[in-house]
Amino acid sequence: MIFLNHNRILMSAASRIKALDASVVNKIAAGEIIISPVNALKEMLENSIDAGATHVDVLIKEGGVRLLQIVDNGSGIMKDDLPILCERFTTSKLTTFEDLNKIQTYGFRGEALASISHIAKLTVITKTKDDTCAWKTSYKNGKITSDSKPTAGKDGTVIIVEDLFYNIPSRLRSLRSSAEEFAKILDVLCRYAIHTDNVGFSCKKFGESQFSLNVRSEATRQERIRSIFGSQVSNNLISLDMQDNREYGIVENSGKISNLNYNIKKGIPAIFFINHRLVSCDPLRRSLFQVYSNFLPKGSKPFIYLSLVIAPANVDVNVHPTKREVRFLHEDEIIECISNKVQEELQKIASSKSFKPGSLVTNKLISIDNASPGTSSTSMNSAISKIKRQENKLIRTDSSQTKITNFIRSSQPKIHASFSTSIRTKPKPLLESDENTEIVPRRGTPEEEGHETLVGQNCSNNSRIIKSLLHNTYEVVQRERIDVNLTSIKSLKETVDNETHKELTGVFADMTYIGIVDETRRLASIQHGLKLFLVDYGSLCNELFYQIGLTDFANFGKIYIHDELENKEGLLLSSLLSRIDNLSSTNMDEIIKRLWNMKEMLDEYYSIELKGGDDSIQDVRINCVPLLLKDYMPPLSKLPFFIYRMGTKVNWGSEKDCLDGILKQLALFYIPEIIEHVDQDDVSVTQEIRTQAVSKTEYLSTVLEQVIFPTIKRRLLAPKGLLKDVIEIANLPGLYKVFERC
Repeated sequence: MIFLNHNRILMSAASRIKALDASVVNKIAAGEIIISPVNALKEMLENSIDAGATHVDVLIKEGGVRLLQIVDNGSGIMKDDLPILCERFTTSKLTTFEDLNKIQTYGFRGEALASISHIAKLTVITKTKDDTCAWKTSYKNGKITSDSKPTAGKDGTVIIVEDLFYNIPSRLRSLRSSAEEFAKILDVLCRYAIHTDNVGFSCKKFGESQFSLNVRSEATRQERIRSIFGSQVSNNLISLDMQDNREYGIVENSGKISNLNYNIKKGIPAIFFINHRLVSCDPLRRSLFQVYSNFLPKGSKPFIYLSLVIAPANVDVNVHPTKREVRFLHEDEIIECISNKVQEELQKIASSKSFKPGSLVTNKLISIDNASPGTSSTSMNSAISKIKRQENKLIRTDSSQTKITNFIRSSQPKIHASFSTSIRTKPKPLLESDENTEIVPRRGTPEEEGHETLVGQNCSNNSRIIKSLLHNTYEVVQRERIDVNLTSIKSLKETVDNETHKELTGVFADMTYIGIVDETRRLASIQHGLKLFLVDYGSLCNELFYQIGLTDFANFGKIYIHDELENKEGLLLSSLLSRIDNLSSTNMDEIIKRLWNMKEMLDEYYSIELKGGDDSIQDVRINCVPLLLKDYMPPLSKLPFFIYRMGTKVNWGSEKDCLDGILKQLALFYIPEIIEHVDQDDVSVTQEIRTQAVSKTEYLSTVLEQVIFPTIKRRLLAPKGLLKDVIEIANLPGLYKVFERC
């Protein structure tokens, strides 16, 4: 006891109250604000967004301890402000305490850079739009270490933080591994990338060429989520929008939440932004998870992103050193409003589920993102990599896999029609004709304008039969690609871009082709994710070949034509047009004359070569047609109708309309022809016709699987008009609910 009392007397004598040294105070304050590299990153990131940056690049070394660099293209810092930049409580964002009631920016205390400078080596390079050069300044312990030096640089600010916690060894030892600290930084960046509109974000490790995160500034919210968390999340989202509620100070409430098809055991932590500030709000999180528990299987977790804008006067942002928490008025009432809205949206989904085919328009599909989703998705989903296998959510076919049938190149089957084609290097007739064949136009309905096809029929009173053999051979022509600068072509390309439906384009880019359903109605089936779709491949081909024609304008290959009956190059236009019903000789001559007058343009832009009309219009021959897609020959039975529509449906008086019209006719020409159904058990049908029908179907199936649909995956920008030609007919979770197995 005497020993203890003596010790107490000694402690009392040494415990006089005195003011702490300024350096100690600053280190303590810095330790409260900057706990780990991710806190430093968050403070600098918010400064960049406050400065109006449209792109933020982050470079990390050893988890942000050795190097943490952030580059933005914001407004920059004035040179006169650089001396006090890292002093505590210096800010441009508020003047009086009352300004906190209307604060609209992330930063407001003026402590972030000051705190960083006390525990790290800090360098700032900045340039405003009015400066002639950038200025480089270094800081230590809140003070500038040397005068600002002029240097080369772009508008904006570069902040370089090196050797974080170099003077606080205990804090340095408490940090986790470099990989874990980097994962924390990436997590915060991804959350801001999802929320912040019109700002692009990128992040990579020092010395690596591949980005861990890369989000375009113009990307939509759906695209940002897909780029970061992958299509498993973005495919199963619904929008959450609430009207403002002035009673509780709610100005705006929006977000993205997962539907009932998305449920995993180890979910992604909920993302909450209140007044555009990343915060954790446990009461709101628990309330929303409780709502989802009534709909999802036990233990499953939803995806929740929510942005809540509350009147600034109702929010206290100054309650936590790192600003990760805020307090707001009417908290219980606001949480109840949001929970009720989520409950309402989920009930709509649950009550509207049915087992009949649904239209594609009703579903939220994935989007095209030119960013690299794989890298950031891998990092962000590391926590959910070990997931229990769910048979009703298992995609058993990878759209990127190659089918074994693609390695089996069967010879082109013989098909009954009016022309014949073969590869000159190894002749194998593709289309054959006999003396009892004539070309007859098949009239379609008005809704199928341009989708008519010319088919061979047996007739006793047939007219003069075109017996010709069309050969094509692939030859590499050494010529440079022509750059087309026509305003009309650029305008047509812009129209295609503007009409693109990004979600539908994503479906086709990630699809798996299954097969033909009905060759008479031109229907095929494809799979995307867990869904099965029925598509009109005629409409798809029409759009595909139009876009190929527009992309390769004036750079087409050529398919040369040879008339073996007359042993001449090309086919007479008059002979082809004679196959069109009710076409007078006067109209026929007008069509030929119109095409002949435009022969130079047709040859230069479209590789449609016309010869022989110098002496007589009746002698005009078509020597070649354009090659739009290698390994695919257009249906040659449609050639007469192609010539006819070129002469009657194209507006030759307007440049844009003319070029567009010819491209549309080429696209119609290239659409696979309709194959009429032939009953193989009908004894009245000859064996020859039955065999030809089988050969045509087999050839069409091969071409669609190995040539056309792979090209659709690579090249098609699906327009909004194609939505009506794509119908969802089944999905795996729905089938499991009906049959409990597949």
